[in-house]
Amino acid sequence: MRALTLAAAVPLLALTACASPVTGSASPASAADRVQPAVPVTVPGAADPEADAGRCTSDAGYTVSFPADWATNAAGVLPACSWFGPGEEVVVPEASDVRTAPVTLRVVDGPLAQAAPVYPDEVARTTTEVGGRPAVRTEQVTTVGLYPAGTRITSWAVDLGGRTLLADAVELPGGDHRRAVAVLDAMVGELRTTTV
Repeated sequence: MRALTLAAAVPLLALTACASPVTGSASPASAADRVQPAVPVTVPGAADPEADAGRCTSDAGYTVSFPADWATNAAGVLPACSWFGPGEEVVVPEASDVRTAPVTLRVVDGPLAQAAPVYPDEVARTTTEVGGRPAVRTEQVTTVGLYPAGTRITSWAVDLGGRTLLADAVELPGGDHRRAVAVLDAMVGELRTTTV
């Protein structure tokens, strides 16, 4: 099934690449107009449900699974079940803004529209549903900000009825970003919420 998804996406990508650009005196597009929908691509075996070794439940109202060769953080600097990465342990540094895990989840107060605005460095945005709840998946390539220019970030925002689950995979030096995105997508796809 996963191979079929990728195989079906290739002709669409080829057709898109062959389309000619609009010519003439078109006005500059806003960031929202420039964002193209993402083509779903899955990485075989990256986050296979059979390989799940861990599952955690956050006090914020969600339960997620993660692969056998990944771990999550313990309670401390951040709430438990909020940072995820490969290896036996995820350590959240104290008094630092250094990110040591490629995947993070958190819940914020506020509706989906407020929690998932369009950013100028977005390259793809998809509106969808997760477990029957409205959701938005975005892809960014950073320009200026917290991460170095060119850093790839894939984010999910899932409506929890007045609150929003924010989940992302950030490209970290020396990490496998493609796998982190596949793990993130699988985690969100299998997300269970305890919030109404």
